[in-house]
Amino acid sequence: MSARRAFRSSPVALTALGTLGVLVVLAVVAPMLWGPAAVAVDPANAVRGPGSAHPLGTDRLGRDVLARTLVATRTSLLLGLVAALTATVLGLTAGGLVAVAGPRARAAGLRVLDAVLAFPAILTAILATLVLPSATVSAALAVGIAGAPGVMRITVTLAASVLARDYVAAARGLGVGRTRVLLRHVLPGIADSLAVSLSVVAGVSLVVVSSLSFLGVGVQPPGFDWGGMLSQGLRDLYVTPWAAIAPAVMIALAGLAFGLFGEALARAANPSVWTAGRTRRPGRTRPAAQADPSALLDVRGLTVTADGTPDSPEIVSEVDLRVGRGEIVGLVGESGSGKSLTMLALARLLPHPVTADANMLVLDGCDLREPPSKRLDGVLGTRLALVFQNPAASLNPALRLGVQLTEGPRRHRGLSRAQATRLALAGLRDVRIPEPERRLRQYPHQLSGGQRQRVTIAMGLAAGPDLLLADEPTTALDNTLRSGVLRLLHEVNARHGTAIVLVSHDLAVVGGLCDRIAVMYAGRIVEEGPTAAVMTDPRHPYTQALIGSSLTMTTPLDAPVPALDGRPPRPGEITAGCAFALRCSQAQEQCRSVRPTRRDLGDGRVVACWVAERSSA
Repeated sequence: MSARRAFRSSPVALTALGTLGVLVVLAVVAPMLWGPAAVAVDPANAVRGPGSAHPLGTDRLGRDVLARTLVATRTSLLLGLVAALTATVLGLTAGGLVAVAGPRARAAGLRVLDAVLAFPAILTAILATLVLPSATVSAALAVGIAGAPGVMRITVTLAASVLARDYVAAARGLGVGRTRVLLRHVLPGIADSLAVSLSVVAGVSLVVVSSLSFLGVGVQPPGFDWGGMLSQGLRDLYVTPWAAIAPAVMIALAGLAFGLFGEALARAANPSVWTAGRTRRPGRTRPAAQADPSALLDVRGLTVTADGTPDSPEIVSEVDLRVGRGEIVGLVGESGSGKSLTMLALARLLPHPVTADANMLVLDGCDLREPPSKRLDGVLGTRLALVFQNPAASLNPALRLGVQLTEGPRRHRGLSRAQATRLALAGLRDVRIPEPERRLRQYPHQLSGGQRQRVTIAMGLAAGPDLLLADEPTTALDNTLRSGVLRLLHEVNARHGTAIVLVSHDLAVVGGLCDRIAVMYAGRIVEEGPTAAVMTDPRHPYTQALIGSSLTMTTPLDAPVPALDGRPPRPGEITAGCAFALRCSQAQEQCRSVRPTRRDLGDGRVVACWVAERSSA
């Protein structure tokens, strides 16, 4: 999906664009059609209410309020856009240069900026109108100058988060200059947020320009804009209210349209949020089959797409997965195979606009496909827990651990603060956190990486879930901490009977902990079975390649490092046949043309491979 299509498919964008289009048309044609009526003075009909001759009444000089409101559109819009453009150019330029400057120059620039922002912008605009030449456009330039520091602060703040990222550091390490870093890396990285902010600046600029006219220092007679009309209309508000209401409505309408237009531009500027809606993909059926009563989790036909539209590629395709009560299932595969998205889909936490659909998605009798409700929130908050692979990102750095650990039990189990605190302390002791009382008063950054990971596990277990989804919980840990976390998961399973789905790309991890293994490739589960059977007798060529590329203690030191050549296909690249065929040495013509179906080989073994099916026949 392109940015243009994403913009056109957004109702907000179409509404904002339509409103702005009407305003622009009025700005062009209104002075030609109603210009004479807007300035025609008729004292005999002064301060009259709405009538057939004057639908919105007249002002103190007998001029038609409706005609003046429509004609004033051109002046008001032009002045607002000039002010917004001035603020944008000055603020972006100065803010960008300060953001990429050296430490001393940046600190000095920020101090000057803080001093300027301390002075009210409206007063700055009034002073600027006194300095600038007397002209209608001077009011707009004054507002732009007064608004530039605000844009500058927005730019510096947004740029700071981008400048701290690794790819910017890598660019600087390659000798890329500061100006190029600003243009190539910083501004594209903040384009979506800037679009919203600058559209708000455009709306605010229009309001402030009107305010100057309202105060008598903006557009001067015989010129007029909405602000000047509002000032004059308020004097006769109780006699002809529309003389004030009409320009006020136009100011609010234009400001709202600019804001909505900026929001739509932000979505189009950020490829990660391009969307055309959440419509269900056609051709999906929901069979009437009952869930397996012996399974705690029964998933059938789970499909995840980028935005749910018919032409959106499938990221996860037709996943079937069953987890028994108290069972530990390992989900393995290369990075990008869809493991984490599968976990997020099960927990109903997919980021917008990514969508999931399934023929069956049942957790202990509860259909997780139901629309959001308090009942579903209660099930997801108590029966299921998700442990993310990056505890530094999953823990809120602004809240103490005690608040985060007690929030779930208080919300879903109705516990008091004291009861939830006792439960949190017990959870921290279960995961071997020393001095749990002191830890509850600390922030996440005061703990080590291994301790943070244990805290996230304790947080997930606080509500006593039946199923724990552990998404690569040992990825960022060293071998010692990794072993401790794995032992902890085993103890949780043995002590509480908690079923666990462990996501990993390390076969050694799942081989030593899990009862069953499901191997995932390119969004599909290609092989599944008991751990011992899969590890000793893999049937799918991809599983064989994974096991063959793993280093063990018996691997000869002089042997070449085993590796799996090539890369997994991206979503949408494989439209027919087996996704692994391009990397498979055993692939035949059928593998490249027909997608293999899942076949039950007996003894709990399931494989989706034409080669394995022929060899077992």
